[in-house]
Amino acid sequence: MKILQILSHPDFANPKRAANRLAAAGEAALAQFGNAQIDTVNLYDPALPLPRINADTLNIRDPEQMPAAQKADLAAQKALLKQWKEADCIFIYSPIHNFNIPSKLKDYFDNILIVGETFGFTEQGYVGLMSDKTKVTAVLTSGSDFSTDFRYQAIDVAPLFLRAALHTVGIHNMTLIRAQGLDIIGNDKQALIDRAQAELEAHIAVLMRGRTAA
Repeated sequence: MKILQILSHPDFANPKRAANRLAAAGEAALAQFGNAQIDTVNLYDPALPLPRINADTLNIRDPEQMPAAQKADLAAQKALLKQWKEADCIFIYSPIHNFNIPSKLKDYFDNILIVGETFGFTEQGYVGLMSDKTKVTAVLTSGSDFSTDFRYQAIDVAPLFLRAALHTVGIHNMTLIRAQGLDIIGNDKQALIDRAQAELEAHIAVLMRGRTAA
């Protein structure tokens, strides 16, 4: 079973960050299942080729006529697409910055939402080329509490963006796990992370056993 982990914390090498801690816990839980082949994409690692939308990437056409830099972008995009489309289960680990996902996670989806690859257009509009056979889990961490604080509920756009992106490619179900309120004075940060980790581990156990039995 192919597992894709997407890590999107800008402080990508810091194991103390909540998103990174949960990603490590998730990987450890997945590793207990012998049939799990885990690939990890660390979006803020400078060694990762991650094309951004610009004039060149918007105008990728005939590979034979591309300059070297454009060919490299196309190759990187194809590698990301192949990895995404081949995954049976996808885990996205992300902090929330300024009410939304970090910019490189948006860049990543710009390389996944490609016409003819993951979605197409019909007379009725776009249609996803994938399906709910691909199981997606989003683990979001935040200093504020977006679920219960009325100041933030109306601008809780990170889960909305992720669900919209997934819906575009034909994936209509996403499991959402949150560790939130981490920076609120008086909250027990460790307890909040522990609770999210327990939820994540329980979810992985059910998910992996179900996939093994299928």
